[in-house]
Amino acid sequence: MSKIPISYIIDDGGVVCTAHYHKPNEDHPFKPSIVFPKHFAQVCQKHGVRGKYSIVPMPCCIGRLDKGLVGFTDDELKRRLEVLRNEIAPMFSITPEILTHFRAYDLRNGNFLHVLEDVYFRNLDAETMTKYISLALEILVNAGFKPSGVTSPWYCGINNEDNYSRAIGQAFVRTLGKKECFYFLHSRDTLEEPKVMQDSEETGRVVSIPALTDDIFWVTQNPTPRREARALMEMGIDQMLSEDGKSGAIVELLEKGKPITLITHWQSLYSDGSMMGLEGFEKLVARINSLLSDKVEWQTFAQIAGIQE
Repeated sequence: MSKIPISYIIDDGGVVCTAHYHKPNEDHPFKPSIVFPKHFAQVCQKHGVRGKYSIVPMPCCIGRLDKGLVGFTDDELKRRLEVLRNEIAPMFSITPEILTHFRAYDLRNGNFLHVLEDVYFRNLDAETMTKYISLALEILVNAGFKPSGVTSPWYCGINNEDNYSRAIGQAFVRTLGKKECFYFLHSRDTLEEPKVMQDSEETGRVVSIPALTDDIFWVTQNPTPRREARALMEMGIDQMLSEDGKSGAIVELLEKGKPITLITHWQSLYSDGSMMGLEGFEKLVARINSLLSDKVEWQTFAQIAGIQE
């Protein structure tokens, strides 16, 4: 019997904590310690974790990864990108999380608009989207990465998905010469399994891959007392997969025989510096491997989509 693919989505990744900008009324750090991505990479290497890791190319409008960011020296940015590129990227399919994961970028004049990217994309035509996504891909390539898909900030493109999926495919074909790619936009309430959304000479084959669970580590980045946050996290781990491996969301997904896609966020693992979420992440993936190793196999999103990276 063949094993079921299992994959972990890491959203909001890169060199800054997006929560610092997304939640201005709360006290979140601007950037994680460089020790954090190294520790994350070690955990994934130890347990064989594979999945999809997103990097924001122009994080929260403070510059471009390939040209410099406000608040980072050139050397510091270089060292942080090296960790992502050399220690994390080999285990994950890399995607831009569109361009800024914040205010939309005006391609005509280089200014940032007073509207977030998900709102901006609601009424855009496919050609404008293609140029926007192409810039995101170019920045990651310039920074030394090999993107194989796109991640939507929030629900970017969900109300304009035909144009959006077409634009993603066109961006890969025109910018990288790739005839296959994927994107992450949906959760289990809107899409229950990978689906081919475009397949033409113009777009290549474009596969939408959904997340099928919630981020059980999200609570560790909220302004919640640490003891309470830990208790909620431990409860979430048990709800994902019980200690005996006989129940939980992962078991329910396994019984459906479809790829199992789990999700968390970079800031949920960093947990404002305590790395409590990363601790919980390691506990969960170790439990998965211990109890389900004969049933599941870790794969990247590209592997799930049938794409050669």
